[in-house]
Amino acid sequence: MRLLTIGTLKGQLTAAVKIARDKGASAVHADRIDTAMAMLCSGTGADLLMVDIAIDIRDLVLRLDAERIVVPVVACGTHNDAPAAIAAIDAGAREYIPLPPDPQMIGAILAAVAEDTCDLVCRDEGIANRIVGRTVADVERDLILETLKRCLGNRTHAADILGISVRTLRNKLTVYASDGVRVPPPNSGEVRGAA
Repeated sequence: MRLLTIGTLKGQLTAAVKIARDKGASAVHADRIDTAMAMLCSGTGADLLMVDIAIDIRDLVLRLDAERIVVPVVACGTHNDAPAAIAAIDAGAREYIPLPPDPQMIGAILAAVAEDTCDLVCRDEGIANRIVGRTVADVERDLILETLKRCLGNRTHAADILGISVRTLRNKLTVYASDGVRVPPPNSGEVRGAA
């Protein structure tokens, strides 16, 4: 678990980082959004952002989206202030932690993030190089097949991730199989179609 903290909370955020480290997380700190974004864009990955509520969370979320960086944001504040917590979540935070931190709460949030199967996605020029020059149909086929593979053949789950109906997914897979493309069968690791 890689934790990036953003902001200053008069030592309270430092206490939260210590608890996270005690739970096995590695942690780095940035005092401002600009510094955090520079770290993330330069390759310093993070599985979770713990952000001081005084930081503009909406701006942070918009910047993350603009750079195609997907990482959960948890807002932290020194008060158990319900309106501030709601505002932080409305701005894009997944959770709000009142500080001083509770070790059990920090542990639960780290565990929940660790169980999330969504990997950190960061803008990668290598991805663009693998896409440019290919037809949309080829890129779509590879995306569908890779998603299906990661879903272990589960059509419903793959269709949900791709944002298409199960019927559309099945129709596309039928075409791929008839074209000789190896298509994972439903709910298994086996492959049907061309050998």
